[in-house]
Amino acid sequence: MSEKLRILLLTPNIKGIKGGINRIQPSLGVGYIAAVLKQAGHEVFIRDTALEGYNQHKTLNDKMVLVGESDEAVAAYISHINPHVVGISVLFSNLLDHACTIAKITKTTNPKITVVIGGNHVSSAMLDHEFALKNPQAGIPPSSLLSLLNLGVIDYALQGEGEFTFLDIVNLLAQKQQNEIETLPGVVHMNEGQLHINPRPPAVELNRLPFPARELMNMEGYFKIGLFHSGLAKSNRVLSVMASRGCPEFCSFCTTPLMWGSKVRWREPQNIYEEIKEGVDKYGIVEVQFEDDTLTANRKNLLELCRLIKPLGIRWCTPNGIKVNYHKSNNKQLEMYQQMADSGCYQITLACESGVQRVLDDVINKNLLLEEIKPSIESAKKAGLLVHTFWMVGFPGETREEMEETVRFAASVGADSYTVSIMCPLPGTPVYHKIAKDKLWWNDELEHSNILYRNSLMRIDGFDSPHEFETWVDEKTLYLNELLKKRDPAKFAAKYKKGDSGKFLLKQT
Repeated sequence: MSEKLRILLLTPNIKGIKGGINRIQPSLGVGYIAAVLKQAGHEVFIRDTALEGYNQHKTLNDKMVLVGESDEAVAAYISHINPHVVGISVLFSNLLDHACTIAKITKTTNPKITVVIGGNHVSSAMLDHEFALKNPQAGIPPSSLLSLLNLGVIDYALQGEGEFTFLDIVNLLAQKQQNEIETLPGVVHMNEGQLHINPRPPAVELNRLPFPARELMNMEGYFKIGLFHSGLAKSNRVLSVMASRGCPEFCSFCTTPLMWGSKVRWREPQNIYEEIKEGVDKYGIVEVQFEDDTLTANRKNLLELCRLIKPLGIRWCTPNGIKVNYHKSNNKQLEMYQQMADSGCYQITLACESGVQRVLDDVINKNLLLEEIKPSIESAKKAGLLVHTFWMVGFPGETREEMEETVRFAASVGADSYTVSIMCPLPGTPVYHKIAKDKLWWNDELEHSNILYRNSLMRIDGFDSPHEFETWVDEKTLYLNELLKKRDPAKFAAKYKKGDSGKFLLKQT
């Protein structure tokens, strides 16, 4: 029998907006990896350095702060645990800088610790590396991950779904077969100065996964802060859940199909129900926030899940957004929304993006007609749901007049609330490759760690500076979120018990 190893899984400090609401919640990716490792008999620890140091803000510049523990505190914790392996999650690009800092701290603490890094940003960075090799003229800046791999600060990076690959790495280390790690699917490593990127592993069969290891997380810490994904949670005792992975759409700005694939894979509804029931029983959960990108794509599974969770009496919502025009026959869509509401859903978020058909078709590559948006909103409201909407401005090739038209159109659809985001050039996406190739940055090149939905990084038609554009977006966000107050003051007051709508939503990052 091979040795059982001690594993420390870390989520880095958050780079966020100064004075903003920097949201924080348990990492599902880390939770799943921890559960797989624990199931295999390894000793596992989880630490979210942003959570543990959430009240500590280090000013980075006039706009941004780093939220979380000091380097000294991180080093002390690593030394205390004395792990064989440290795994670092980089879900978003704004976590990258501190993830690299943690890797350096780990190797300084003990050079023998194996450092593995993974997450959505890592997978996207590998796509960019491959794109840059084929298109050297594109000017894609190399990720700092590559230099740290070359220096030996990071031993392995993982691309794709990493739950079972991470377990394979740990098992091979336990068996003293480290050389075999370099053959594993999804592993990225350096060998004699040469970068090797192995093909991604197959998509995970989701029903094989144990529930995220929340018992290893500081759940009460997250509950105390109460800043989960949805800005209008009904309680601080929230459970973040993913029922599915994958998306059949190919929007130019989105990494979801690149990370999870274009086929929507659902867990068995009974399996999802049991995870939620465990959350209610163990943690006193009263709300679920589904983090799926396309929760409504599989109507049959969704309605079965609604039937199962209805007796639990919880509230739930879809803060990551759902497609506007799935099951767009009024009867089918209305029935779906009604069953969602009957099972406890209080709000849906519809991903509308633009109010200009040309932008939807030619720029975003979004399979959506403008005339489908308002009927979907009306059906949801008829079912008794609050409707939040996502809009995005600042795409390459989008004119200022088209952005103004998006705001006018958004104001006309009757939604209850709005998020107007600045288009973020996420690594790995077609829009990022276009911006890099055409050299459209305000500055010389992109700094990955500055990617936030309230930061303007790309030159925008009709605006002379990032500040001017960011101010315009803030003003339009406030304007749209005051519409409900004028239209239905009672509903506005009930929805925004936490404070003023526009200011509350505007501060989110």
